[in-house]
Amino acid sequence: MSDNLVYIANAGDADYGITVAELDYDNATLNIVQRVTEIGECHYLNPHPNGRFLVATTMDGGVQVVSFAIDSDGTLSLVSSRPAAGTSPAYVCVDDSESNVLMVNYVVGEARGNIRVYPIDEEGRLGAATEHIEREGSGPNPDRQEVSHPHMIVTTPDNRFAVVPDLGTDMVYLYALDAERGKLNLAQSLDLPPGAGPRHVAFHPHLNRMYVINELDSTMATFACDDGDNWTRLSVLSTLPAGYVQPRLRPNTCADAHVHPNGRFLYGSNRGHDSIVIYALDADGLPNLLGHEATRGAWPRAFMIDKRGELLVVGNRHTDSAALFAIDADSGMLAYRSSVAMSAPIAFKMID
Repeated sequence: MSDNLVYIANAGDADYGITVAELDYDNATLNIVQRVTEIGECHYLNPHPNGRFLVATTMDGGVQVVSFAIDSDGTLSLVSSRPAAGTSPAYVCVDDSESNVLMVNYVVGEARGNIRVYPIDEEGRLGAATEHIEREGSGPNPDRQEVSHPHMIVTTPDNRFAVVPDLGTDMVYLYALDAERGKLNLAQSLDLPPGAGPRHVAFHPHLNRMYVINELDSTMATFACDDGDNWTRLSVLSTLPAGYVQPRLRPNTCADAHVHPNGRFLYGSNRGHDSIVIYALDADGLPNLLGHEATRGAWPRAFMIDKRGELLVVGNRHTDSAALFAIDADSGMLAYRSSVAMSAPIAFKMID
């Protein structure tokens, strides 16, 4: 199997839900290997830490969490599925113990979203949910923050905590992860400015720093962790250029954040401004704005930095394309290389 395969969630109206593509480093493009038609409208996906399986969410069958086997050539074969207990699954991953699938629903009908945990066995089969959490709360934005809206769940680098940014309550919740039992216990709640709408988090590869991109007020927050596992907010910066005026009909909203593998740069996606914001990270992991790069399409939701740190791949959801940029490892700046047509790409993942 090639080490350069990219697994892409597609949320459009096409007859496939996942694209498997090979990243061509020489030409900075994606070559399609498989379009997975066993599910449609995939909203997120992540490889299993062992590289043998992949988990995903789909709107099929009343909304489900699904698992796939990754075959010897890197293509996918469906293994199992479970009800997702929601109507808008926003994120799914497998914790580093390799025994739990963690997922969140942004919303359930018109009600608040939820956090769920499923066991996964050595054959990639999903079991019945072992955890279901719903939170009270709201925010000042009446259109977007009427209830709790968890938007991501990811473990800290040591796998001890599950981190859940909640767009609806302007909070980031940290849950102690009981990997053996598949249970979560609230350990700390981190507040963001009212109306921020935290959406995704990213961790520094070398420092105890966490970056939270906020969808509703277009900002990036930095948190530091002390030796006692307590996180403290250090800064909040705009993701938009100085003097940028938000259009009334299509205001900018942020989506995704990633740190370069060398730990020197931080990137985030702007939907509306349709750009990648680029920050330099100083020795303490604090970001300083470097600039912006247009994504060559509309509504860039998720993006990824390849494991070599050479290319950034971003999905322009509203214009059905993925754009690839070369990363200058010394300056952090991006250079446009190519675009590939595909149905509403909204998540990109490689096997580590």
